[in-house]
Amino acid sequence: MFRYCWRYRGDVLLALGASLAGMAVTALVPLVPKLIIDDVIVRHERSLAPWATLLIVAALVVYVLTYVRRFYGGRLALDVQHALRTDMYAAITRLDGRRQDNLSTGQVIGRGTSDLQLIQGLLFMVPMLIGNILLFLVSLVVMAVLSPLLTVVALAVAPALWILASRSRTRLFPATWYAQGQAAAVAGVVDGAVTGVRVVKGFGQEAQETDKLREAGRRLFAARLRTVRLNSRYTPALQAVPALGQVAMLALGGWMATRGQISLGTFVAFSTYLAQLVGPVRMLTMVLTIGQQARAGVERVFELIDTEPVIHERPDARELPEDAPATVEFDRVSFGYDPERPVLSEVSLRIEPGETLAVVGASGSGKSTLSMLLPRFYDVSSGAVRIGGHDVRELTYDSLRGAIGLVPEDSFLFSDTVRANLAYGLPDASEERIRAAARAAQADGFISALPDGYDTEVGEQGLTLSGGQRQRLALARAILTDPRLLILDDATSAVDARVEHEIHEALRGVMAGRTTLLIAHRPSTLALADRIAVMERGRVVDVGTDAELRARSALYRNLLTEDAAPDVPAVPDVPATPAAPGGDGAARTAAPAAGNGSRPWAGADGPAPAHAEP
Repeated sequence: MFRYCWRYRGDVLLALGASLAGMAVTALVPLVPKLIIDDVIVRHERSLAPWATLLIVAALVVYVLTYVRRFYGGRLALDVQHALRTDMYAAITRLDGRRQDNLSTGQVIGRGTSDLQLIQGLLFMVPMLIGNILLFLVSLVVMAVLSPLLTVVALAVAPALWILASRSRTRLFPATWYAQGQAAAVAGVVDGAVTGVRVVKGFGQEAQETDKLREAGRRLFAARLRTVRLNSRYTPALQAVPALGQVAMLALGGWMATRGQISLGTFVAFSTYLAQLVGPVRMLTMVLTIGQQARAGVERVFELIDTEPVIHERPDARELPEDAPATVEFDRVSFGYDPERPVLSEVSLRIEPGETLAVVGASGSGKSTLSMLLPRFYDVSSGAVRIGGHDVRELTYDSLRGAIGLVPEDSFLFSDTVRANLAYGLPDASEERIRAAARAAQADGFISALPDGYDTEVGEQGLTLSGGQRQRLALARAILTDPRLLILDDATSAVDARVEHEIHEALRGVMAGRTTLLIAHRPSTLALADRIAVMERGRVVDVGTDAELRARSALYRNLLTEDAAPDVPAVPDVPATPAAPGGDGAARTAAPAAGNGSRPWAGADGPAPAHAEP
């Protein structure tokens, strides 16, 4: 932690300096009452006024120094907490897909909140602790000068304190570590329930989620109760043992004062010093408790900060040249999220500049995995992925990902305005460019109808919008960056047939002259592709045009006709009915039944008919 603290060395020096100076003054104050009693009251050798004035001045000095220590020490604690939180977030963002797949949201939230709070509490106490150490040492020196025998008696309890402190340390740390983990587990349950609230309510599983929280809360309660039990056992003992030494010292010191072996002033000063030592001892007990809790927090925080990604940007990585041809090549690529379970095997594909290649296949065939390898979210197990003839592993992240516009199937939106979400990849984009991208994605119409237009807040993950609206915003977000390569992972899966047809017409213009990888699940999307690759169980089994594949590939024909409905009579066009709030504004009309789970548009060439249901 010292490296983090030393970033704010001004606060460190002011807090520690004020603490040490304040405790030095405090340590010398008991000598004044000794002089007053011995020289002013008993022997009448000195005047009282100067010593009384000195006590008042000392009190004012201690007040000012205590203020400085608490203010700058508190600011230091907050600065370090902020730096740690920032570094934690930076560590999370630099992790590759494989590392991020193993992250638990609850654990991350727990480390970024309660663990950092423990660290802040400890850092706030550090200047005070160091000052108390100085007070302890100075007091011991003065006590030894005043009466070596009484000092030895007062220190007789030190071994007992050391044993208690050691036991407290070894038991509190693992108990606190476990409790912090359980707190993070509770945060994970709450996060899942809040994020998936519509699924919870849709399936009527509120009681189940409450039971999950109750069980996680029970484990947290038990873990926290264990730390409370340990604190209740050790803290009173650590505070009681010094009191025994104080009783022994008072008994012996009083006996010595009545026999004239020490002066009354010395006895009072010694008693004051002993009382002052109670403060540092109590501080020690607090630091032992908070320190072990903070130690668990520090280790959990640094465990995350020190996590290294599996994928690194090479030190000699180079920029993707601006004039590099926008070719994409998968050269005998093999990959598996789990090394023991390959997802792709010897995949070879080439997309020429300006060409649109669609990839189709059954669920789990590896289509979306291809789109994750191109921006290097994961590295291939063998083979190579190249853009413009350059292996993506040899390129800088910024130049590689800056050349790619990605529209994932899960259209995530931030809890921000529509404008901020659209301009996420290009924060300085002009209003005209933002609106042009929205128009290209067929999103400008519904955005303008929102209560605040482009300044409308979309809510948590954009859940105030329909799935189709979120997909169109994600598409506009990618279009705005004007990428050389466009990856569309089933980017129109959540829109109905009419809106999909409109988006496809817009995409034809956007994709013109732009290299595009199109992950397709709907047959209607294939009309956008120049060529189509068919995948099965992680392998490319055929590549060709739609007509070629229909003629020679049984698998392709099966993919097109899977779940297809028998022919149905055409339904006359009818005026579109108003969309429900948050809907896509598409016409909703009755259509003849086409069988269980049928989709009337499946297998059709070209755009879907306007009367098709989503």
